[in-house]
Amino acid sequence: MAENYKMAKAGKAGISRRSVLLGGASLLAAASILPSRAFAAGPGTNPGKYKIDLGGYTGPELTDAPITIKVMRQEFSPEINAPIEAAYTAFKEAYPNITIEEERVPYGDLAKKVQLYVASGSAPDIMMGSTELASVYAAGEIAVPLNDYFSADFIQDIYPAMRDAATIDGKVMCLAWESNSCFVYFNRDIFKRAGVETPPEVTDVDGGWTADQLLDAMRAITEKLRKEGDQTTFGMASSRFGNRGPGSNYSQLEGMWVRMMGDPNAPKDSTLFKTFAGISEDGLTASGYLDTPEAIQGMKNYQAMFNEGLTPKGVVVDHYKSGAAAIDFSSMAFANTFRKSGAPFEWGVSPPIRGNIPFASSVADAPFIYSGSQYIPEAAALLAFLLNDTNRRAFYDVRGSMPSRKSLTDESPAYKTDPVAILCANVGERAFGSPKSVGWLDYVNAVNPAVKDIALGVDVEERLHSTAAQIDRLLAKYR
Repeated sequence: MAENYKMAKAGKAGISRRSVLLGGASLLAAASILPSRAFAAGPGTNPGKYKIDLGGYTGPELTDAPITIKVMRQEFSPEINAPIEAAYTAFKEAYPNITIEEERVPYGDLAKKVQLYVASGSAPDIMMGSTELASVYAAGEIAVPLNDYFSADFIQDIYPAMRDAATIDGKVMCLAWESNSCFVYFNRDIFKRAGVETPPEVTDVDGGWTADQLLDAMRAITEKLRKEGDQTTFGMASSRFGNRGPGSNYSQLEGMWVRMMGDPNAPKDSTLFKTFAGISEDGLTASGYLDTPEAIQGMKNYQAMFNEGLTPKGVVVDHYKSGAAAIDFSSMAFANTFRKSGAPFEWGVSPPIRGNIPFASSVADAPFIYSGSQYIPEAAALLAFLLNDTNRRAFYDVRGSMPSRKSLTDESPAYKTDPVAILCANVGERAFGSPKSVGWLDYVNAVNPAVKDIALGVDVEERLHSTAAQIDRLLAKYR
């Protein structure tokens, strides 16, 4: 199977990988056709099919020859690394001929490392990627389509937005590692001190504050605190996403201010729909999508937080967790951290804020299998083993994040009884993936600096128009 895949790509994959991932010349269309599955496995387990429970894997039995599978992923703290290391040990007990070599890199370096490896023509068999880059992996033939190595039931079990984001022309390019959809966290003590009503603590995604209500609450909090002489506590926490601070992560955080002003159910030729879409259907035009009247208003709302001193213009480490900010956006991991380690204040959660729609991003870390791997079935089997029910439960127990597969949340009592977990699952059901574009790296590399400039006070309308035009020029090479 692996040999068939590699032969289908011989002589053409290298240049397309480089050009797409590094933002270069024209693309090559995917050409390989993989053999059909031997059988269907269940969502998360297939006991008796192989020497060990390989989760949703449906490929051939693994080689008995001595081989080495290389894995690159982000570094975690020791307690989170532990269940992954334990999974490797269990895999090697079943397949002692397979050596696993792992490279761990700082989270912020992952995308760059993938780019460098792909450009070199030699890369680890499994690399941690992201659902937002699935179009890049597909167009550049960088990743192996996973449909023929994983059961349809396993893939269908992934929360819809993350599954859809990873699927290009029916091919699943990567598998979401965990769910990171964000909602509102608030510091109850700061609200009480300022005499401001807290956000609604409901599990209905449609029940959160509007953007205007959020801004009004932060204004009231800031005014009260400043009158008391408190110059260090803010309404909104400094962003901890990406490289931190404004303009750090459009995909997961700041893009919500724009896309919430749109509507996925509006007519496709309307500015409401285009605002939500963020880019044209072919993924090659940003003008008329990133800079609609609704998008401009959304970024004016974002800019107001900085112009009015409701949030810092620079980076404040652990701003919300330290108790110096009234509101932050985060995922289930925050709640689990507070519950395990404690928090220096009373906290609560509320649904994502709303424009025309409540908006939360479903961008997720997502491992993929490098198309240049010599051992594609074995890499797929190892990835499936890491993602089987037992190993995922062990990981989520220490990580504190929400599972990417619905069956694992459905089996957990917390997602039936704990309001925070219930809200998290509801947000996961309603979240949205990033706009799909083969030039998504070009897009975010252009829009992140624009967001930072907007935070620092430039004219919103002018900056969005110029950024959309810039993105159009960057994407022209993919036509």
